[in-house]
Amino acid sequence: MRRERKARPDAQVRARADELAQQGMPYQMAMAVAHGKMELNEALERMARRDRVTTLMERHALSRALATQIAIGHADLDQILARRRLAEHRAENRDRTCLEPGVPLALALHGNRVIKGQVVQVDPYTFRFVEGEGEGDPEEIHKLEVKFGYDPADWKKLKKGVRQNKRQPERDTPAVHPQDRYSCSDRRLFGYLDRGDEVVATLLDGDILRGRVAWFGRYEFGLILRTEAEVTIFRHALKDLSPA
Repeated sequence: MRRERKARPDAQVRARADELAQQGMPYQMAMAVAHGKMELNEALERMARRDRVTTLMERHALSRALATQIAIGHADLDQILARRRLAEHRAENRDRTCLEPGVPLALALHGNRVIKGQVVQVDPYTFRFVEGEGEGDPEEIHKLEVKFGYDPADWKKLKKGVRQNKRQPERDTPAVHPQDRYSCSDRRLFGYLDRGDEVVATLLDGDILRGRVAWFGRYEFGLILRTEAEVTIFRHALKDLSPA
């Protein structure tokens, strides 16, 4: 049997499709509209969605699949970008620490002891510290003894920016096991950082510091006090961290 040849679109349909194509509509879609197989509004919505997908891909370096999910409302752009910034911050600051050998440093230790000098060696759980100009014998200190560190040149600003909780007569010490310590997730710290929230950090030894999170790593995080001094707080020393 001879196959019937498909009927060619008549001149009116083709003219309508050409008109829509000249206005920027893909020709296949224009033909569907001209044939009445697709409503014009639906076609325009699809085109707008396609343009939005392309814009999202170019502006935010997203995959087409993810950009499409955002365009149709199945994913939230702000959340996706926030997760990306969190991942980037983690990668850049994961191992950041104030315990850099050879750098002038002041450390506040549990028991209200303050030492000034420089780190000469860092091990997984301890470090060796020389007070003063670095000419004495190094002291081995366990990292759990440290509450926070800062630039010795900022001691006046620090003194004005740190106060003691007088309603906390008993001083606590950090738990040896991480699971027994105060929980403060990276996501929570990043939220404070990303929004620029002012926070209040209360330490186990009764210190209260108020400022904005500047960065965070695996074991420490930076806090810019109202006095503009930057303090590096050790996460194991936290008793509470909350919005101001």
